[in-house]
This record gives sequence, structure tokens and C-alpha cells, in this order.
Amino acid sequence: MNKLMLYAVCILAVCCSSCIIVKEKDEIIVKNTEYIPSAATPKPEIKMSNKIVRTATGDMMALLPEGWFFIEVDGNLSSEVFAVAVNPEYTMSAVFSQLRKSDEIQEIVDKEKQLGLARAVFSKHEARANGNMKLSDKYHLTEIGLQKFGSFSFIKAKDNTYGTSAVFISSIDEYYEFSLVTMSINNNIQPSKNEFDKVYRSILATLKY
Repeated sequence: MNKLMLYAVCILAVCCSSCIIVKEKDEIIVKNTEYIPSAATPKPEIKMSNKIVRTATGDMMALLPEGWFFIEVDGNLSSEVFAVAVNPEYTMSAVFSQLRKSDEIQEIVDKEKQLGLARAVFSKHEARANGNMKLSDKYHLTEIGLQKFGSFSFIKAKDNTYGTSAVFISSIDEYYEFSLVTMSINNNIQPSKNEFDKVYRSILATLKY
């Protein structure tokens, strides 16, 4: 991974507070794990791989698109992030986080469920970004089959990047966030909004909790 790619990965995660050291990670695939899509869930719009991101407790899992790979993240990345993956062109990254609970967030979730969690999570990211993160769309509720996600989209003008996040509450009452973000490397060609949205919807379609 060259220096430009390394720098881009340093800023890809919305939770990242400073630069990180990364290397390809090829051991996140959970072997002998069967993935069965729900009949009520729409199929991914792009080809997906057999690479699975899953929590240690097994209460959340998702597939990566074909050709994507996990990277091992070291350094000062938020402890909430447990998996990061990028596409071969280094133009998009998927970030998976287990959100830390607090009495304040719990009170918001009790009242507003997934939408309240989305508002709380974005507020935290916005504060950490020091003015380099703005909401680009209204908070909304996304329903896929029987699953519900609180969602929001954002832009980071100084980095020339944008992203979309989905937050959700697992069956064992843990809070999670999946974010898809673009990466800017030496004025590389950014994915089209249509391509970005297809990747986001496809990962979300495989996400089970």
C-alpha cells in the first residue's frame, strides 16, 4: 500500500481521530459459517463475496462485495470500530462499529428508537470532525424485510468525500453502525452516486442482526 493510499485510509472512517497504520487483513472470513438470505430481504444489486464480517457474539453479520478486502487497523482509531474494508480501487470503504452505550444515548433510544440513535451518532461524529462534517440529507428510517435502520448521509468538504451510515439495534440490545464512505486519493476518479448507492444498498441487504 503506497503512502497516498495509506493517507486516504487514515481519513476514511468517520470515527477516526488521527492517522492509523493499516495492512491487508485476510483472516476475517469466518469459515464454516452459513449465510442464508431472508426471503423477505431484497437481493444485493451487485455481486457479493463470501467474506463475512461478524461480531464476536454473532449478533450481527454482513457480506462484502466481490473483490473487497479487510484491512487491519492499528493506532488511534476509535475502539468502537471492529472492521474496515475497502474496494480494490481504494475509492470506497465500509466501516463497522459497535457503539458505546451511555445513559444519555439510552434515553434517546428509548424515546426515538433507531432514528434517535442516528441523531445521537451523527452528533458525536460531527463534534469529532471539528467542522469538517455536515449532514447532507434528513434522518430517515430504512426498512429491509423485518429489520429497521436509522440512516443519515453526510459530506466532508475538506476531504472531498461523502458517506452514508445505518445504525441499528441487535437482538441482544447492542448498538451498531455501518458506514460506507468515499476515499479521495490524488484526485482519483470518485464513484458515481449511482454506483455508491448500489454498493451501500447491497451491503445493507446482506446485513443481519
